[in-house]
Amino acid sequence: MGGPDLYGRAEEIVNIPWSIPVVLTLIATIGCTTTQREVVITDQQLQAVRAIGERFVTEAGIVGLSIGISVGGEIVFAEGFGHADAVRSIAVDEHTLYDIASVGKQFTAVAILSLLERGALSLEDRVRAYVPDLPAHFPDATINQLLRHTSGFVSGELDELNPPADYRRPRYGLKLLTDVELQTGRTIFRPEENFVYSNAGYLVLGLVVEAASGRRYDQYIRDQLLIPNQLEGMLVCERGEPPRMSQALHRTSDEVRPVPHIDMTAYSGQGAICTSVIDLLRWSHALNSGRILKPTSLKLFRSPSTLGGDHAELTVPYGMAQRLGHLGGHVKAGHSGTFDGGSATLMVYLQDDLEIAVIANTRGDGTPHAYRIELEIAKLLFGIALPDVSSQRRPLDPKDARRVAGTYSTGADQYEAAFEKDELIVLQDGRPIERLVHIGSLRFRSMIDPSVLQSFILDGDGAGWWIYDLSGNYLEVLRALDRKE
Repeated sequence: MGGPDLYGRAEEIVNIPWSIPVVLTLIATIGCTTTQREVVITDQQLQAVRAIGERFVTEAGIVGLSIGISVGGEIVFAEGFGHADAVRSIAVDEHTLYDIASVGKQFTAVAILSLLERGALSLEDRVRAYVPDLPAHFPDATINQLLRHTSGFVSGELDELNPPADYRRPRYGLKLLTDVELQTGRTIFRPEENFVYSNAGYLVLGLVVEAASGRRYDQYIRDQLLIPNQLEGMLVCERGEPPRMSQALHRTSDEVRPVPHIDMTAYSGQGAICTSVIDLLRWSHALNSGRILKPTSLKLFRSPSTLGGDHAELTVPYGMAQRLGHLGGHVKAGHSGTFDGGSATLMVYLQDDLEIAVIANTRGDGTPHAYRIELEIAKLLFGIALPDVSSQRRPLDPKDARRVAGTYSTGADQYEAAFEKDELIVLQDGRPIERLVHIGSLRFRSMIDPSVLQSFILDGDGAGWWIYDLSGNYLEVLRALDRKE
């Protein structure tokens, strides 16, 4: 299985696996930016960060990437590696602009919260009150449910390597309601029954911003969020020109080439920001220092979501365009973004006042995601090692295995959980695709990639939810299809 941020336009080693106590700790700490410890980054560590960047462009297939690190709002490292174009004639640097895909969803969430502060909307308002022309198959969801991906709506898919012809031209206002992901999506779950990542939901939220503010989405983001914070270098719903702007590149086994042009207005609220790592860090610091949202809104922005099952509830560490996590005792919040021409991640380590941004201009054919680079940097700075899975291995009670065995759904895909002694076997279409060992309390870790942790949460006495956790971040939540009523 893989999270939607990794394989769609949307979005790591945790030594303390997710459990109810950890989630409760996050509820108490997420949203608080008070520094409880000081991160000291040495010149030797910065040299090691530089070596990481160089390795990913020389050995891993990425043509160009930029890395930025800030501590206490001060940028201590910002550099580019490799090139901004397929023919490798333009070097990237810390000022190179990239499409950051779904890292841009947080701008939509912050815009909604700023309108909440102005009294222009309520989070419990139904989105149809603002966008009455929504397709009939779209659920009667609240703004809050769309922000948290709990509306039950599963987006369709946009082929970015072969997009519709009209996606090359500007798409504003109600034209966005013809969006492929919106029109071909479907409602699978009851509201707040499951977490289902939905690009279409955030596209609709962009239209809510327009209706509530009386301004076009890009104008509101630029005038209300960016310009007041001296972030004019960020682009909203538009791409820059070379050499300032990197190409978006797709790698195949035969070649690397630019992806087909899609006008940035087509993405709108689901992620339409082009930026450098420098400005992305400046945005993050302005947000976390309280210059953009009030403390109560910032806390809400990073408050976990709650799902309701047939007999139980599940707290999901996802806020409003914020994945909430825990890396070896360090509380973190942020988001990743992916499309067929690159990837990006912005992660904030809240109690350390540390922010890390990584943006890469290449995707496809096994190209590493930016979150992998961010993870390696964070592990380096915090001195975190991979867990020894063999020492964590625990017996699995056959009765527990029988309670949670069966078929689960993300809404878009189905997987089967089968068990053999103390091992979880993940099957798709009857084929085994992954094998993990039990480490206690219905939690399973991959021997091949210890950053992968999968766990099962009961709904009453039987199967409820299947959690896919990657290094302390929930990426997918699957709902049991053969539940006992």
